[in-house]
Amino acid sequence: MAKNDPKITFEPRPLKVGREWHVVATYPRGQKEHIAGFHSETEASEWIASEGCQAWLRARGYAE
Repeated sequence: MAKNDPKITFEPRPLKVGREWHVVATYPRGQKEHIAGFHSETEASEWIASEGCQAWLRARGYAE
């Protein structure tokens, strides 16, 4: 069952060290989680729109 809290927001960002990109997930109460392992901004953005992101949200109770 999905939580009734506001949604988690996602933003692709370059990692400060090296060339790796990651997605910053911001929870409704402001906590941030970094999801690493992307090779480009495009790859990070595509993940946000993918089933992989939906599975990530389901694992945390934010999607059905």
